[in-house]
Amino acid sequence: MRQLMRAIGQYAGWTLLTTGAVVLAAALLEGVGLVLILPVVEVLFSDGTAQDGLTAKLVALLESWGFRSVTSQLALIGAGFLLLAILRALILMRRDVMMAELSQGFVDHIRRDFFALLARSDWPVIKTYRKSQLLNTMTINIGRLAMIVHALSMGAITLAMGLAYLVAAFVMDTMLGLAMLLLAAIGMVSAVLWTRRSHRLGRQLTRANTVAMDETTRFLDGLKAAKATRAEDELSARFAQSIAETRALDVQFVAQQARLRNAVQIAGAFGAMAVLLGGYGLLDLSGGELLVMAAIVLRLAPSLVGTFSNLQQMAHALPAFEAIRAVEDELVARMAVASGDGERIRASIATDAGLTLEEASVEVVNEDGARITLVSTPQIKIAPGMLVHVGGPSGAGKSSLVELAAGLHLPATGSLSRGGVELTADTRPAWQQQVSFAPQEPFLFDGTVRENLTWPNLDTTDAAIWDALEQAAAAELVRRLPTQLDEELLDGGARLSGGERQRLCIARALLRPASLLVLDEATSAMDPELERRIIGNLRESIGQRIILMVSHSLNAVGYADMRIEVADGRARLREERD
Repeated sequence: MRQLMRAIGQYAGWTLLTTGAVVLAAALLEGVGLVLILPVVEVLFSDGTAQDGLTAKLVALLESWGFRSVTSQLALIGAGFLLLAILRALILMRRDVMMAELSQGFVDHIRRDFFALLARSDWPVIKTYRKSQLLNTMTINIGRLAMIVHALSMGAITLAMGLAYLVAAFVMDTMLGLAMLLLAAIGMVSAVLWTRRSHRLGRQLTRANTVAMDETTRFLDGLKAAKATRAEDELSARFAQSIAETRALDVQFVAQQARLRNAVQIAGAFGAMAVLLGGYGLLDLSGGELLVMAAIVLRLAPSLVGTFSNLQQMAHALPAFEAIRAVEDELVARMAVASGDGERIRASIATDAGLTLEEASVEVVNEDGARITLVSTPQIKIAPGMLVHVGGPSGAGKSSLVELAAGLHLPATGSLSRGGVELTADTRPAWQQQVSFAPQEPFLFDGTVRENLTWPNLDTTDAAIWDALEQAAAAELVRRLPTQLDEELLDGGARLSGGERQRLCIARALLRPASLLVLDEATSAMDPELERRIIGNLRESIGQRIILMVSHSLNAVGYADMRIEVADGRARLREERD
């Protein structure tokens, strides 16, 4: 909880103090309004008898101003009530807006920071997380964080109101104020002790949500295969089992909340009876004082229930924030920080520079903390204008090799350089400005063809777009679309075939002004004739660009200037074409 409060304080700064001041002002006006009920009642039912205490002071003040009749005094007090109600309404409106801005702004701040941190993290680090784990953090846990902040906001409001009611009780009678304070303190201690159980249920729910998200991604990814093998029932049963656990935990927490709420309400009823009977029988309070005390008790009990319930809600959802922070801490600890001298380094990488690997290797850390070598290379020098075929059996390390060249990995041993610039954490941002990458799994999003091809922020002409489409053998595909470049690609281009999506992604890679083009099985979903045509186009327009192409096809071999074979995590140079 301290970490959460520190994070809110760092985000809000002085805004937190001003928001707290508005919350306290609203509570103060609520308490003042309750206390002023007493003079109204006692003036109304005085029957000419002498008043004492607060009522006597207020009546004396009104009489000094010339208001001597009961009607005039009630009219003036009523006008004061009206002004107080208007002021309270304005402050409550401002309070609600400020609390909403603070709570929603903080949640968005955490969400933005997590997305930005994940985007800046190294690819090998990202690959160590399951997609379901990241999705659970980015959706479910951040959603539960919103519940924490909402509960904290409402808890602050109800706590401030409760304190105002207690102060009003002390104004009415010190002994009754002490009695109500004692009852409230007993309830608060019980609620704090109860939070341990709520926090334990929250941790169990966090783990169950992770499992449910894993089953959700498994369900979506495996739905096509399940339909083909008539395994829908098995897939659905696994998903139903995972959400049954989360449902059971949610119901268990709701039942616990209900027990706490009922206990506080019953205790409040007994406390109210004790306060009223004690005030009448022991303290000899007047009818007006008893009426005000009853109003205070009736207002205080719901405030205590709300405060205690929000406290349980915070404890229950707190493990979600702890899980977010745990992932963030892991990402920060494993992040390679660049020097920020990217523009100078980028300028020093010539567009016609060759690529040199000197006994370079790619390593990762497994779940047990052991380092595993994915691929290692001998000395390999690739000249500008070369098309290099990277081949070998599946799982041999081909993708790891070209990911190294693309700067997604840093060399664990040896070195990788271009034009005298070695790939390091400092040089990687500038290095990747010269890289264009097309993976096997095409990435398209909901947007027009033009928006997809110029992603993320490429400023180019339609003529250049059509030229790239021609090289990728995708121009005719786009011309057949009703609005061509302005056609919307919905659901990641789901209406297109795998090969068509790959061609669009190759065209996007060609549009990027990069001197190193990496195609990681980017033609795997195409027929041999189409693949041969695209590779031929790339070879003809290669210029000083280096092309690294991972493929199991012989088409790439026929056009290659150099062949690199990868087997058992070891790359070796096969041959170079004259």
